[in-house]
Amino acid sequence: MSSHESSRSAPGTPVPSLTSAPGDEHGDFDPLDRAMIDDPHAGYARLRASCPVARGDRWAGFWALTTYADVVAASTAPHLFSSESGVVIPINPLAGRRLPMHFDPPEHTAYRRMLNPAFHADRAVRLASDVCQIADGLLAGAVPGPAEMIRQYASPLASRSLAAFLGMSGEFGARLEEHSVRFERAQADADTDAVEAANATLYEYAREVFARQSERDDPLDVANVLAAGRVDGRALTEEEIVGSIRQIFIAGHIAVAAALGSGIRHLAEDGALQDRLRRDPALIPDAVEELLRLHTPNQGFARTAKQDVRVRDRLIRAGEQVALVYTSANRDPQVFDDPDRFMLHRRPARHLAFGHGVHKCVGMELARLELRTGLAALLAATSSFRPAGPPEPLRWPVHGPATLPMALDAAPGGVAAPSR
Repeated sequence: MSSHESSRSAPGTPVPSLTSAPGDEHGDFDPLDRAMIDDPHAGYARLRASCPVARGDRWAGFWALTTYADVVAASTAPHLFSSESGVVIPINPLAGRRLPMHFDPPEHTAYRRMLNPAFHADRAVRLASDVCQIADGLLAGAVPGPAEMIRQYASPLASRSLAAFLGMSGEFGARLEEHSVRFERAQADADTDAVEAANATLYEYAREVFARQSERDDPLDVANVLAAGRVDGRALTEEEIVGSIRQIFIAGHIAVAAALGSGIRHLAEDGALQDRLRRDPALIPDAVEELLRLHTPNQGFARTAKQDVRVRDRLIRAGEQVALVYTSANRDPQVFDDPDRFMLHRRPARHLAFGHGVHKCVGMELARLELRTGLAALLAATSSFRPAGPPEPLRWPVHGPATLPMALDAAPGGVAAPSR
């Protein structure tokens, strides 16, 4: 990315421009078109080939970057594409600004440096037995038999694992899941009153986490890290800390549940891969990385143009929203050979499922732990599982199954009893 105007900028390199670009007044796609909901990959393949910088007319209009190169370029240019005005499309008017997601460098750098130790890979490893126990407990109620694997497994696994990470109880995790789901459904339905009500409850839960901070003696506990942190010598306010915890709730739930659901669906439709991973669980980490690439849950993380910027042949005006479409970028044939095919040992694993640049997901190691454990526990508890009906897909800005009916056959000996 360059902030200097040049007539020889490489394709995909945004530069300031005050000239017009052809076709800017027309919409190129609708993310809520039924075909895009049912099969976004086909739609994004069309856009990458014919209109890689696409215009959507919904929600007062926005741009979508669909190629790997353009998404990477925009992700590494916060001076041109800012997070300060919100990171979702459409904008949630009730969101406010929460650290560190809604800040650009240098403020973002200071906040992120403060948070990083709480999300270090070593802390995720220490949580492994808790996540395993949660997974085994959920599967004990689902295997054998028909099960709806989002409601009965993927969603509660994500929320209860997040609760454990935050030092909270399983009961708190169940409450968190209920209201996270309410918030996410209200967002998808553009139901402002329901969004406001669910958001208020989630803020109450964030205050509950903060209020119980003194009960947790782990100095790397998220609330403890935030309470002890200083930015330019200043302690964070309670509202800043609570807002950051509130942000973690949604970020740590919906994408993980969607990714786990997509992984389960993929294995259910590929019996040979399912059996291979069951025989050799050491392959599961590589499988998770390829499943994340193939079924990336975040379709449209947003930025806002800080000035007029040209990307390829399109002019993005200052103040316009821009979606970084990771779901599309991760199937870009310019980067990934045979991009629509699962390749277990694909190297290098350059997927963007956790974003790129300064805003790369701080919780990615926790998410990886949940996905690896969730799939490993399901494979160990079953001899096979297969679709038991069509799934209902999630809608923009998330990709994955909203419902996932499965038939599950128990492994010989049944599901192991949960243990620490």
